[in-house]
Amino acid sequence: MDKLKRDDEVLRRIVPGATIIKMQVMDDYTEEAGGKYINGLSFNVWDHRFNTISDAIASIPWLVEIPIDRYIWKAIGVFNTKDGTLYLITSYANFIAVQRKIKKGKYSHYMYPLTINNATSTEQLSLDGFENDDTIAEKRLKEAKKILGDDFTRLKRTIIITYDYFEDAAVNGLEILVDNNFSIIDRLAIPEYESPSPDDDTIKHDNQEKSAEKQKSDRIVKWNANKIRRPITGEENNNGTSN
Repeated sequence: MDKLKRDDEVLRRIVPGATIIKMQVMDDYTEEAGGKYINGLSFNVWDHRFNTISDAIASIPWLVEIPIDRYIWKAIGVFNTKDGTLYLITSYANFIAVQRKIKKGKYSHYMYPLTINNATSTEQLSLDGFENDDTIAEKRLKEAKKILGDDFTRLKRTIIITYDYFEDAAVNGLEILVDNNFSIIDRLAIPEYESPSPDDDTIKHDNQEKSAEKQKSDRIVKWNANKIRRPITGEENNNGTSN
């Protein structure tokens, strides 16, 4: 069975952007918006994350930016051409939401086609009653090729990077490896990186994964403001459709 092995060189390019938080963006965006109504802030935060990652990998010839255009919004993936690994970035709450939809036979999210080459699962997914396995597989392959273009032929597997996002923190970073039915195969805690430079020390949190497991049931519930502190509700709600 496939297992994860952390690639620090790649993560150092992704993590600084992926861990941008709302507090870092709020003042500038509020001024730009011209008042207290800042409904687009959550999308703006994700724009900052993706743009920062884009800038960080631009000078690395073997890291390719994969634009993911979903018409009303855009995301990016990071493709390591040396080993055929594609990295996607999202919140943990959104990952769980997408996983649930896929298990119920809803395959519209871009992470489903982009995990097509991950290890084969023996699990049978629910069908929606209108399409058979062959039709679903054909659509999945077509969408994956559309997004990846020529890079599809080099794709070996896809890793999903997730964080729990608060207004003032991005915590519990995980690399998650799923099979091609979106069941988790393996996961690794992501260290904190000071900068993309390999000369910098990394701060490893050995208890990060245990903490993530402990909070898992809490993270799935997102919209009750009276509960204990959880990932910010507004961003996660938007993130369900924007990333």
